[in-house]
Amino acid sequence: MFRRLPHKSQTIMFQNLRPNNTLYILHRGADPVLECGKVVTVKNLRTVYKNTPNTLYPQPVQVVDIVASVSNGDTVTITEMPANLDIADDVKNGILVSASREEMNVEILTMKQKSEEILKSVEYHKKFLSSCEQMLCALNPEVVAKQQQEKEILDLKSQMAEMSRNMADLMTLNKQLMEQFGLGSDTSKTKK
Repeated sequence: MFRRLPHKSQTIMFQNLRPNNTLYILHRGADPVLECGKVVTVKNLRTVYKNTPNTLYPQPVQVVDIVASVSNGDTVTITEMPANLDIADDVKNGILVSASREEMNVEILTMKQKSEEILKSVEYHKKFLSSCEQMLCALNPEVVAKQQQEKEILDLKSQMAEMSRNMADLMTLNKQLMEQFGLGSDTSKTKK
């Protein structure tokens, strides 16, 4: 499915692209990448039927296939681009294609602004989670008591492990001292 994006200026529609026209391809995702390429061919103007929002039946849409050479030298074929648009989302492949540098600038700035807004909201959500935890604790004191008991048990286990390590260290030290003074374990048994 393709999503029509707003027009800012009059540019070349996909059906009017010619060889060597610039084409911008934005790969969406967690790490978006913009490729700039040159049109090799625009071909196969045809009508296809696509489902569009708020319509009961598929609607006819004129589309073209675009072959472009991108910056790394590869040739890319982009199929079924709406012929009468200059920018369109190819949701199936997760890319945005445009013949307009201005339209691509607008799209990238919009994506950037959305991410900045999300980052600004992080502190709000941290405080919100903390408040929810406090409210849940107030509503469920038995859960708080159980969590406190589990924490105390873990602390006691940690202290016991530390004491065990200290005892082992003392035993080793004691053995070393006895050997230094010539009081090995054999001599202590024979004196009894």
